[in-house]
Amino acid sequence: MIRKAHLTSLSMLVAVMLATSCGSGGIGGGGSVSLEDEWRLGNQLAQEVAGQVRLSNDAQLVGYVREVGERIHAKTPLANLPFDFQVVVDPAVNAFSLPGGHVYINTGLIAQADHANMLAGVMAHEIAHVVARHSIKQMEKAQGINVLGSILLGNNPSQASVLLANVLAGGTMARFSRADEQQADELGLQYMTAAGYNPNGMTDMFRKLLSLEKGSPGAVEKFFLDHPLTQDRINDIQKRIDRMGATGGTVDDPQYQSARSRAS
Repeated sequence: MIRKAHLTSLSMLVAVMLATSCGSGGIGGGGSVSLEDEWRLGNQLAQEVAGQVRLSNDAQLVGYVREVGERIHAKTPLANLPFDFQVVVDPAVNAFSLPGGHVYINTGLIAQADHANMLAGVMAHEIAHVVARHSIKQMEKAQGINVLGSILLGNNPSQASVLLANVLAGGTMARFSRADEQQADELGLQYMTAAGYNPNGMTDMFRKLLSLEKGSPGAVEKFFLDHPLTQDRINDIQKRIDRMGATGGTVDDPQYQSARSRAS
């Protein structure tokens, strides 16, 4: 009884700390969760990911993806915080991000990204979700501050596993709203262009995904669960690019094609 009461008190204390800590940082803030706590939670969830998916140990492939990710990350307001980029060995066309700067790209998506700027477009979009703190705000809304506090304390590892399984399966907490997706599109375009990539890669990739969804819906099912995609949304992205007037930047490079061949 004493032990249980002690743990309950600790959970309540962390909940109060989370609720009163500064939630600013990134774009739009993160509800009641501070950036420091978000990064701590993200690191815990990343450990769970390592036990639930197969992460690639192909140094050339992972190295290239990390190079692209860091090139884009460096152009964001959270460039001072650590990000981590991993490749998941999975033929399903998907990409996802966790709170605290953890971005995952499936080999199946890399195989479908014909050019380097198409990969950069997806990665910029996922990085933008992190910068805008969309995931942590969804988790707080779905789980409540007390649950997140107990996970941070290490008192509720089973809940961390459930939360992550929901994200990996394209569950409720991973389904971004239309407004979140639009913001991630806009910010992603800004970041990838600033990093020197041709922004048309984002529309090229999304057009290909939409085409795959029509012909082989099972191949892109998880991506579409997480990221609702329509022709209207693609048209909106193209209009943003046209307004930016950005027509230059990297479209492809031999290093990408070499790395991409290893994802097939």
